[in-house]
Amino acid sequence: MAFGSASLAQTNDSIAFIPGKRFIPSFTAGGTEHRLSYAKDLSTSSFYAGLGGSFPAALVRYRGIECLMSVSGTVYTTLASAGVKFNVTNADYYADVTFDFPVAEETALRLGAGHSSHHLVDDGVAALGAASVINYARDYYQLFVVREISVIRGFVYGGLYYNYSFLVNTRRDGQFLFQGGADGGNLPLMFGFELYGAFDIKFRSEVNYGSTQSYQIGIRSRNEEYRAVRLAYTYRTGMEERGQFYNNRSTSQSIGLFFDF
Repeated sequence: MAFGSASLAQTNDSIAFIPGKRFIPSFTAGGTEHRLSYAKDLSTSSFYAGLGGSFPAALVRYRGIECLMSVSGTVYTTLASAGVKFNVTNADYYADVTFDFPVAEETALRLGAGHSSHHLVDDGVAALGAASVINYARDYYQLFVVREISVIRGFVYGGLYYNYSFLVNTRRDGQFLFQGGADGGNLPLMFGFELYGAFDIKFRSEVNYGSTQSYQIGIRSRNEEYRAVRLAYTYRTGMEERGQFYNNRSTSQSIGLFFDF
């Protein structure tokens, strides 16, 4: 990967819009990453869908330092089979602006700000009742460090979100969400595919630092810019990622397709 090798070698000041390069790959097993995804729950009739992606907007080089600004947005929803149609339970929106800096040969830093709001939609309200709807929204800053680790043929990451504005019916400003994980293995298979494993763990201060854990194994094809298509099995357990159910615990197993842009 070499997050910073090519970047740190450049010294001419410049700015490029809609660049092709990236410094940081998608956090593979993260359940709220910006991507296209469609996964089938193995024990229920539910499907989990994500529609979005992360798009490099500008690459600035100044005095040998590079900064990649990206704009990202994704909506996640849960679909439950109901015979001839699907019942749609939730719509969870995520929007981020991030700034990625290669700071060493194998290390990159991410700074950013974002917003997330989580809603029950018509079918969810009908099934659960209007009284169950809560007003859940977060505005946050984020800070992450990502480092390539050759011994695992992959990378590790860790960081936090600071929710400077946090609403769960009432204001809960100042909460934290800590996140860490890894991606590794990447054993070559046929036709340019590779076998990988990944995990992601989050600790949420609004539920006394209860964890959301995600473990994934799959095959993928990807390019040097970390764009990938994956087929993967995911085991997820712990606190719900969906804001309308934030204080519930759940466990799921799913098979899905993921497109990391």
